[in-house]
Formats: sequence, C-alpha cells, structure tokens
Amino acid sequence: MDFDTIVIGAGVAGLTAARELSGAGKRVCVIEARERIGGRIFTIRDTRQPLPVELGAEFIHGEAEETFAIVDAAALLAYQLPDAHVWSRRGRLQPIGDLWGQIARIRSRIGDGPDRSFADFVKSQRSLTPRQRELALSFVEGYHAAHADRISAKALQVSDDEQDPSTNKQFRIGSGYDSLVAWLNAGLDPDRSTVHLGTSVTDASWRKGHVSIRTSRGDKLSASSAVITIPIGVLKAPMGQPGAIRFTPELRAKQRAIAHLEIGHVVKIVFTFRERFWDESLNFVHANDPFISVWWTTAPVRTATLTAWTGGHAADRLLAENRELRIDRALQSLANTFATKRSKIDDLFVSSHTHDWQADPFSRGAYSYAGVGGSRAPKELAKALDSTLFFAGEATNGKETGTVSGAIASGKRAAREVLRSR
Repeated sequence: MDFDTIVIGAGVAGLTAARELSGAGKRVCVIEARERIGGRIFTIRDTRQPLPVELGAEFIHGEAEETFAIVDAAALLAYQLPDAHVWSRRGRLQPIGDLWGQIARIRSRIGDGPDRSFADFVKSQRSLTPRQRELALSFVEGYHAAHADRISAKALQVSDDEQDPSTNKQFRIGSGYDSLVAWLNAGLDPDRSTVHLGTSVTDASWRKGHVSIRTSRGDKLSASSAVITIPIGVLKAPMGQPGAIRFTPELRAKQRAIAHLEIGHVVKIVFTFRERFWDESLNFVHANDPFISVWWTTAPVRTATLTAWTGGHAADRLLAENRELRIDRALQSLANTFATKRSKIDDLFVSSHTHDWQADPFSRGAYSYAGVGGSRAPKELAKALDSTLFFAGEATNGKETGTVSGAIASGKRAAREVLRSR
C-alpha cells in the first residue's frame, strides 16, 4: 500500500491527525480539495488594516486547552476580548448585562422530555418576557449559526462545564488564526507525510484494513486506513455535486447521524472605514434587524474595522441576494444600528471582505449543529468503522461543535484510534 493512513481534509482536524500520526512513525497522505490548508480558518491580510482579516473562524471560545496548547507551543499572542454586549433598539444602545448568565438560565429550563426545536421550547416558556425570547432566539441563530426551529433543544442543555465562568471568555490570535494552522502543518514529519492541495477525493472504496482513494486529478492511492474530516455539509452533498465523495460500500451506519446534523448558515462581512464613528468602548452590538444580528469591533485593539455577522434565517435572507446587495443591506443595517446617517457611512467606507461559505463546495455552510432528535449524532458520527474509516472534525465533537478546539481534539482522538487499531 502507498500509505498507512490517508487523511481527507487539511483543516485543523486533518492536520492535527496527520501531525500525530506522522510523529508516531506512520506514512500519511493528506488530500485537500482547496489550494490552501486551513479549511474553515481563512485568514487574509489587507495593507489597509492593522490586523489580519478572519473570513472564517476568529475566536478562541473559553480557555480551550487544545487551542491554547498550540498558542503556547507556537509562541503566539492571544489577547482577551472585553465581555461587553449591548442592544441596539432604533439606534439607542442599551447594556445587556450578563448575556451568558441570562442565556444559561433560559437553557437550564430545558428538561429531559422528548426533544423538540429550541424555537418550540422558547414558545412553551410562558414566563419569559418578550425581550428574553428575542435574546434567546437571536443568540441561538447568531452564536450557533442555527435555525432556531431546527436546532435540538436537548443539545443546548447547560452542561456542567458551563458552570465555570472562564468558558465564556473569548480571545483572538493577534497574528491571525492561520498562524495556528501553519504550526500544525510545520509539525508534519517531512519524511513520512505528503500533502496534496487542489485535489478532491471523488471515490473511496474500503474494506476492513484497506482503503482505495480516487482523486479529481485521476490519482489512485491506497492505505490501510483513512481519517475523514470533511464538513457535515459536504458529507450531506448529493452524489455528482462538487466535493461529494462516493463511498463503496456506502456509509449506511452513519446515515442516521448525518441526517440529524445540520450545517449552519452564516454571513460574515468585515468592513474597514477611514475612521471610527462608534464609541471605542463598544465590543458586541446586538441589533434588532432583519438582516444583521450582531456587529463587533476589534476591541481591545483600536481599529476602524467592524464585522457584520448573522446566522440562521437572517442569513438565509441575505444569501438570497447577490454580493453587492448583501453589502448594501449590511451598511444600511449599520446606519440603523448606530443611528448614523447612511451618507456618512458611505463617505467613510473603505473596503469589505467576505466569503460565501454556503456556496463554497468544500464547506457548504459554516459549522454544524444538531437537529431535533440529534443530540447524540456527533458521538455516533465519531465512531470508527471496522477499524478502517475514522472520523474527525468539529461535527464529531458534541461538547465543542463549531469550534477550532473541538476540531483539534477530534483530530487527536481519531489519531489515537488509528494507532490503537494497528
């Protein structure tokens, strides 16, 4: 066989698994459909901006052990964000107070009965005020990039880990999230690993102890095992569409888990202006707007940059428009949110950066969430098949879905499983 293990996908889960396996003496091949590594970490640099622009993952959520182990090892600068959240109602900014505590108290009401959507759960809570309902639904659609009427309420139950206030801290990597990706890639053993970029897997035939891969370049590669790290949106893609992989035999044991996992919809646009027109103390501004649910600054770093973010149904509304109209909708939302004349915003506008993750055939969305009845789906997706096919990626980590730390942990877990199977 050509390799001991083929890793499909060079996001952080795939690179982590490949690093661990090559470090253990295994011959590893990483196959990545994009012309770059990093997956849904997508950092670009614009000379008009003092900080790297993150079109994908941006934050470290909580004091994530897996992520900070790399931050420390790579001597990266990670700085903490202020935990300041305000509402904008008709341009008037009002402090939210303890956002995380309010959301946790609402989620703590989710019982152990039959699963239902989070929207149905909120509807059943008669004692919640209109503002609390709006806060809860907006948070789930924004933070989880989920449709509130599809996401599992049971999957949002408050865990024991969330009793620790440190889980709500958020950090950025000053040199860009791609610095973490570069560290992972640099740790691949050059004598035992190879990375193919711009190469998608089209077919994967497998039996116990053997995997045969065909690629878009016509290559045929074989190994005794494979680690599959492609996003849930790609796993759900119909055969014949770009990025889809034909497994032979089919992954029947995974179909229920895949069906119960959804891919979040999101629009993220990073705007640069000639100067700030907002109070420098602001961090997260939550908007009562049909298109943009939250704006954030680069605080505590002082820049003239604002990021527009929206998920769920609001993202769907924006995604129905072309790129130019999305930018226009967002700028009008910004004018409304900050009670600033649109003409002033247009005059100060310098540039915008965005990436359509839904239209990207190798992601087909932002990050995963569990649909109704799918609270255990990540755990089911993570299970290996015949000690031959192994699964990693944020969608396989139920405790940390949608996070870089969850993806890193899943890559390490998959690598351990491969090593134990041999």
